[in-house]
Amino acid sequence: MSASTGANSLHELHHRIPADAERLAEMRHTLGRWAAGIGMPAERREELVLAAYEAMANSVEHAYADADSGVEVELHATRNADGAVIITVSDHGAWKAPQESNGIRGRGIPLMKALADDTTITTVDTGTTVTMTWTSPTAPR
Repeated sequence: MSASTGANSLHELHHRIPADAERLAEMRHTLGRWAAGIGMPAERREELVLAAYEAMANSVEHAYADADSGVEVELHATRNADGAVIITVSDHGAWKAPQESNGIRGRGIPLMKALADDTTITTVDTGTTVTMTWTSPTAPR
């Protein structure tokens, strides 16, 4: 299964790949190029790409624990009329319960929340969507 892209433009990016950890670098690079193209400074771009990567990695690891094939992770990035950047990462799996952390794991969601101005995680029977917003993506923190 190959990656598919949908509405890709300067203000919008839509990318879907198989839920395979080895394919996440492809999405990171694509998102980084898109963020550079809309004028995000390097530091903010790194924050955005890292937060999106954490959301994608969570989907790969937690949403499809019992699936063998045919599962995907979807990334949608948009810059709205106010200049805010909104990233959504979606899956169609059923998340497994979090495991006890040994101090190394379990940092993805707190990291997403620290890097984005707003982070919302919505889980329903048909999957999970992480929505992250950078309200002033070109301003330094």
